[in-house]
Amino acid sequence: MSSLTTDFNKKGNIEGVVFDGENENEPLIFAQVLVKETNTTATTDVDGSFRLKLKPGKYSLKFSFIGYNSIEINNVKISSNSSLKLYQVLNALKPKTSISEGNLISKAK
Repeated sequence: MSSLTTDFNKKGNIEGVVFDGENENEPLIFAQVLVKETNTTATTDVDGSFRLKLKPGKYSLKFSFIGYNSIEINNVKISSNSSLKLYQVLNALKPKTSISEGNLISKAK
């Protein structure tokens, strides 16, 4: 029975790289990776990489960067003493409004 509790307490790793979809998939520095269930975050370093240690279980990860679309991945399974590699591309937010001719200010004659 003690081996079961010992195995549960052993953590697994999630590691990976976040890429910038707007800049030829260069590594994205300072992107955030949030584990929603634990409110744990990791910030990518100069080569876009991150690493998290978590107890075995299923988690939801949210990848985000200011001015970029966030991406959420659900049901990420972590096993004890294992390492899961994830590679994620983030793309910039696109403007949702457009300027129409009716919105333009015309110059007085």
